[in-house]
Amino acid sequence: MPITPLSYHEVIEACDQPGCPICRIGTRAAERYLAGLIYDSVNDVPTRAGLRESLGFCHEHTWRTPEAGESAPLGIAFIYRDVVNTLNKRLKQVTFQPSGPAIWRQLKGSVGVEGKNASVAKLLEATAVCPACARRSEMEGLAITAVTDALAQNDPRLLEKLQQAGGLCLPHLRQALDKAPNQTAFDHLVNMTSARMEALIVELDEFIRKNDYRFQHEGFNEEADSWLRAIRLVAGNERP
Repeated sequence: MPITPLSYHEVIEACDQPGCPICRIGTRAAERYLAGLIYDSVNDVPTRAGLRESLGFCHEHTWRTPEAGESAPLGIAFIYRDVVNTLNKRLKQVTFQPSGPAIWRQLKGSVGVEGKNASVAKLLEATAVCPACARRSEMEGLAITAVTDALAQNDPRLLEKLQQAGGLCLPHLRQALDKAPNQTAFDHLVNMTSARMEALIVELDEFIRKNDYRFQHEGFNEEADSWLRAIRLVAGNERP
């Protein structure tokens, strides 16, 4: 499934809800990828070959596949029949490696020293990344480029929408700063995020203060969810 170029307007739309818009775009992209794959690509030869290498999907996206539509169970059966068969073939190739002398058994637990069967266990590991994670990363990269390009031109609409959404999370801020095409974009990212952090610190202080029994009678206001917004800022949006 080819990647559709991300438009400026998709970034604007992603800012309509609170939280990092890059996270939101990436999550939606992964969901669309899974739905498309389950619907019409499970019998595509290159797709199936890639899924054998990745051993299906990561933990997160494996448990998102049942939500990909009515045909999800059948599509999952096709994919994981292939994956389980691949694992079974690999499993039949493994052989036990004796641990050796007592001194070796003591060293196995040391930092940087693997057990004798470590290479055997690796036969059961994925040799490619989860394709849904790869699609998410690709679309997040396109979204970051759209953001930095617009900020480089002092785009007032994007600036307003980003401030409304709360800006970028730390992981995507790092990527955006690295991609900033000029000083203008770089400064917008730094100044916007710093202002957000300073305001958040004030709210967190107030939230902590009001949790003191002496001040609980005051009740919470805007600072009530400051702890949740702090998590989103540092780690990114929660994934449904």
